[in-house]
Amino acid sequence: MPTVRHYELQPLFLEVESTDEGVFRAIEGLFDGFFTTAPPVPEGAVLFRLTARTVSAAYELPLIDTTPYAVNISNTPPGGVPSRLLTGEPGLRAILLQDVAVTRYDLAQGGGEAFVVNGRWDMWGFQTLIPMLSELLALQGLFLLHSGASLLPDSGDCILFFGASGAGKTTSVQALAQQGLPLVCDDAGFLSVIGSQGLFRGLPRASKVHRHTLKLLPHLRKLPRSPIPGGGEFIIGFRSLPTVDPCRTYPVRAMFLLEPRDSVAHRITPHDPLAVLPQLRQGNLRVMEPSAAGSAGSMFRALGTLCRHTPGFALSVGPSLSTLKAALLTVLDTVSP
Repeated sequence: MPTVRHYELQPLFLEVESTDEGVFRAIEGLFDGFFTTAPPVPEGAVLFRLTARTVSAAYELPLIDTTPYAVNISNTPPGGVPSRLLTGEPGLRAILLQDVAVTRYDLAQGGGEAFVVNGRWDMWGFQTLIPMLSELLALQGLFLLHSGASLLPDSGDCILFFGASGAGKTTSVQALAQQGLPLVCDDAGFLSVIGSQGLFRGLPRASKVHRHTLKLLPHLRKLPRSPIPGGGEFIIGFRSLPTVDPCRTYPVRAMFLLEPRDSVAHRITPHDPLAVLPQLRQGNLRVMEPSAAGSAGSMFRALGTLCRHTPGFALSVGPSLSTLKAALLTVLDTVSP
């Protein structure tokens, strides 16, 4: 008998039906157990139904007719498997993970189905669930950003940290959390815009902490953690950290673009908004639709509004992480909330 569970990522409700507990563990593990809810789904909510099926081997995965799909994008993320994203009008999608999974869904109809090889649901969650949910939420004006974020408790605003993987987002926000600026997220969250104000909500995923970060921040070594095989990284649960309510949204006060660390002191300089936008676009814009009228165009406009109305700074973190909060607050005092 299939099990049906609901997940609330306001304003989206995800309804999942499956006979395999693996899919539910993947979803709930990815979000550290947040967002699980109980039926009924509120009237007027945006509902997306997903049927999840398990197959015993890769040869049992269904074949996909690529004819309806105009765009075919290949990608292999670090730690992942080769994948293909197929995009068709007006909302047909297919995500193919080599020898792991086939997922096809229809944005217009609000539903889809996933076929996953037994025992590979975690990989499906990493490479399929996040892109799928990102596009579904983008249709509601919530755009996934590759960003760390910290809360300013006195004002209720948050500050964002951008940079490529390995630039120091996790180290920076974890250091600030220890100094009284709670963690909103260390890797990803959702941006929305109302008028000229950027708003941000973190994605409550477990933190991937490198062994070098553990050396820099000894307090993290006291928390429960599990090693990631072969990567020199460890997983620390979101609930174990000094964090905020992941269901709340916070006004964005400022943005910091991380540059190489400085060996002498923290170096923070104002950044021209026109220079910030190309950097954010490169790391965050996901082209799902073949025109600017789709979610990619909407996200670009949201990023443009964020950059135009939000102070931006280049940040080179100095040798003393313990003084990072004071340095940032000194700079923030010079800009209007």
